[in-house]
Amino acid sequence: MAAPASTRRFVTLALVGMTVLALFVVAFRLRLDPNVASLLPDQGEAAALRRYVRGFGGGDLAVVLVEGPEPETNAKVASEIASALAERPSVARAADRIDASRALDPMLAFRHADPRAMERLRGALTPEGIRARLAESRAMLLAPGSGAVAEVLATDPLRLGQLVHEGADISAGVRTQPDGAFATDDGRAHLVLVAPRGQALRGEDARRFVEDTAAVLAPHHAAHPEMRLGLTGGHAIAAATEEMLTRDLSISGALATVLASLVFALIFRRVRALVAVMPPLLLGTVWTAAVAAALPRGLSAIAVAFMSVVVGVGVDTGVHVYAALLEARRAGLGPREAARAARAKTAKSVLFAAGTAAAAFGALSLSSIEAMQQLGLLCAAGEVLTAAAIVLVTPEIGALLERRPPPEAPPVRWTDAFAWLSGTRRRAAVLAFVALVPVVAVLAGAAPSLSESIVAVRPKELEPLKVQQAVFDAFGGKSGQWVVLVADRDLERARARSDRLAEALSAMKDDVEAVDALTALAPAGETQEARFAARDALDLPAKASELEKALVETGFAPARFSAVLDAMRAPPRDVLQIEDLRRGPASILLSRYLGMDEGEHLVALYVRPRGVPGAAARVEEALRRVDPEAKLTGYARLEVALRESLASDLPKIAGVAALLVVAALAMSLRRARDVVIAAVVVLCEIAAVLLLVRLFGIPLHAYDALVLPVLLGITVDEGMFLLHRAREAEGDVIRETLRFEGPPVAATALTTATGFAALALCRFDGLRDLGLVGALGSVAGLVVALVVVPAGLRLWRA
Repeated sequence: MAAPASTRRFVTLALVGMTVLALFVVAFRLRLDPNVASLLPDQGEAAALRRYVRGFGGGDLAVVLVEGPEPETNAKVASEIASALAERPSVARAADRIDASRALDPMLAFRHADPRAMERLRGALTPEGIRARLAESRAMLLAPGSGAVAEVLATDPLRLGQLVHEGADISAGVRTQPDGAFATDDGRAHLVLVAPRGQALRGEDARRFVEDTAAVLAPHHAAHPEMRLGLTGGHAIAAATEEMLTRDLSISGALATVLASLVFALIFRRVRALVAVMPPLLLGTVWTAAVAAALPRGLSAIAVAFMSVVVGVGVDTGVHVYAALLEARRAGLGPREAARAARAKTAKSVLFAAGTAAAAFGALSLSSIEAMQQLGLLCAAGEVLTAAAIVLVTPEIGALLERRPPPEAPPVRWTDAFAWLSGTRRRAAVLAFVALVPVVAVLAGAAPSLSESIVAVRPKELEPLKVQQAVFDAFGGKSGQWVVLVADRDLERARARSDRLAEALSAMKDDVEAVDALTALAPAGETQEARFAARDALDLPAKASELEKALVETGFAPARFSAVLDAMRAPPRDVLQIEDLRRGPASILLSRYLGMDEGEHLVALYVRPRGVPGAAARVEEALRRVDPEAKLTGYARLEVALRESLASDLPKIAGVAALLVVAALAMSLRRARDVVIAAVVVLCEIAAVLLLVRLFGIPLHAYDALVLPVLLGITVDEGMFLLHRAREAEGDVIRETLRFEGPPVAATALTTATGFAALALCRFDGLRDLGLVGALGSVAGLVVALVVVPAGLRLWRA
């Protein structure tokens, strides 16, 4: 019975209204999220890294690298870039150098003296030390070109400030030349440090800063083609990541549509069917994109894959619906009747299959990684929405396209090969044995091992990361530093805790290569008071008398150093405030150490452990002992966190997906034999995928590994549809089943594979690996289903 015209008009208007609203939401609200925090687990050290990323605005200071063959030209260009950037509205501060003067009152230099520096100062203030230091100072004054030295020695004849700063165990994260320039010793590389305005994780702020920097660098690129000018830092990485995601989303989505259409046309051999399938497929994709636009923080790097997956998997429904329509037309039904018959025949099964796949995708919501949760949500929504759109729309379009009786289906030959393989019980047994070999191999330990996940978080192909590596290469830095994060609602208390940690770590010379902390620039008030107390314990007034005697003995006139002697007899106790640093030339470095998150002050210090056995464990123990509340994190430690997350997430997601698939099989097939055969198909497929991943050297990490359990729900359809068709077949059941159901099953599996395969062109490593695993899984699922189902039917007769 035909649906009333009013009902059809209502459904049409509802679809149009939903689509217009979805397009509006997508156009004005869909945002791509460059925040790597969504790629990190929400527990353990990775949770601390998420907090570090949020609290520090997505990254460190921005850095412009100026690299060229002429040191003087490099210095000039770096100075010009710093001056031009400082005038840009997106820049708070920019500097190619800081005031490197050490003409600080030597009595105040004590406030910067860590424990080892304090030992050096004690030694210098003994009678023997005083005379040795003065002798060295006298020799320096007698050397040619000593004019600048004389000025320094007039205020600090013992060079106490030099003892504090030159032998410091805790650095301030920047290496300067004597003139204060951020440059290598040979002058071939200079840096410009930039403090951008706004948040790196806010797309508009990041893009505006990168555009301003590009405008400043452009004339220097043109004038000095021999030089390398590059930008790195949080804003640059975020902008490049967003640009990469935009490219990946558009290219993979378009490519998935093209490839799925080609596969559909080649296997289905009815090109006009694309006209009936593509419009509702696009409707479902747009509706799903509207769901993505509703995500509060935007679409993450991994969740970008939803477009290709929805396109590839969504075509499956269209294959079965249109095949049923053609079958009804060939049976003599009119166009409208055929449309209703196709919808009635397929709606329950395809929506059930879509629901099963959606439930498997929904299992990703159990992941501790937000990006995987997003991917699961969007793919689940896409499965259901696309299936519903195709069930509603495709039969109506098909009725218009198939007003004339369609020709008989062209003969299918390739399915006969699979039918022959299971043509006898002996061959079927051999086939079943071969299909089970991957399962045995995996159980015997042939599964691939987990690889590095860090490349899936920070893709190596991003230009700012290449510039960052160039900076490390030029200045001798390394990317393997750890971050120690101290959080406290009181800034002074947080700084004092950070100071204690920095001092403890700097004392571990056998295990720690470098410590970079705020205390080198501005120790906490509590730290300064403690250092002043240690200074006063040295009895400086008595040391002043000893110095006065030594000055006479070594040929100096004590009267010329009266200010120094007066300061020693009444040493000043000026405590450096953080506001003083904010107003000074080194203010640009503050954003490296101070951040805010959830109402708490964050203080970060950076540690690079030595690569000696047991060093990491000893550093971790020292941190727990000094400050149990401090959090140890950093990209260098992310690998462990991602492995732990995968070890926790994979069993949960696989267990839920397996239960859903078993329940779906039981409800759909309702025969023990068919349920067992379909379950064996899925088992053999997953084992085969694991072996193929190892064979092709595809990295298996916390992102693509979680697709494996999802494949249970996606690829179970092939076995289910073959088994359903076998119940209706007559005569040679296996041959007829493969002949009639083989092409639709092949079309659905291969269109799904093309959807995943389109991700192989993504520049984001995690997406690319995810796509390859999904494509292999879809193809393996098809082959295994075409092998195992006929073999199972032959061996296990009803």
